[in-house]
Amino acid sequence: MLELTKEQMEAIQKAISKKAEESVQEFDKELDVVVSKLSTEGWTLPAELNIYAVKTIANTNKLDDINAFLKWFFTTEDFQKTKDMVNGIKASPIKEGLKNLTDQCWQAFQNKLYAVCATSLLSVIEGILSEFSDDKQDVRMMKVCQKKVDTFPSTGSTIQKHVWISYNNFIQNLYQKSDFSADEPETINRHWLLHGRSDFEIDEMDCIRLFNAVQSLCMIVKVEAKETQSEN
Repeated sequence: MLELTKEQMEAIQKAISKKAEESVQEFDKELDVVVSKLSTEGWTLPAELNIYAVKTIANTNKLDDINAFLKWFFTTEDFQKTKDMVNGIKASPIKEGLKNLTDQCWQAFQNKLYAVCATSLLSVIEGILSEFSDDKQDVRMMKVCQKKVDTFPSTGSTIQKHVWISYNNFIQNLYQKSDFSADEPETINRHWLLHGRSDFEIDEMDCIRLFNAVQSLCMIVKVEAKETQSEN
């Protein structure tokens, strides 16, 4: 049996701690890159994205077309990842009404009723986001997201932190103030869509983006629910 002195044990533990800290810092930087790339294309950090995919997006210059990659990711094998995403939403601890609405959105999606699907998913997003606000009368979703982002330290790697950062970017774009007398934004805008001013041709991937945004929120809901249980 290998016997180590106290000094040797301390040296090994110190080396392990240093390596672990370096790994966390490296992953934090990778997530920063991934969130930046995804946000540019209107995506939140997908809960379904595994570590290999995160590292691939972060560390390769060959993956220039994020949308093409995510289209493959969510539609391959007969939309299996999208189905997993929808099932994850329905299994999460959100209100039953929002689960039912999500299921109806999925039915609309399967029937290629993309405008119906997208419009209803906006209600799901707002319904879940409102639960994170201390003021249940507050309907300012951008404020809710920014407040959550501000609670995280500038350094340190957590999935929650990066999901909220990506979500904040997503909501800022989705809720961008628009002049209805000007040209419509090139991406889905909540105000144009819900106020009946939109001529935007909503497609399959627009809906998957929104399903993904819902699932990202549900992931945070699950984590915070577990944290609350642990505290109790």
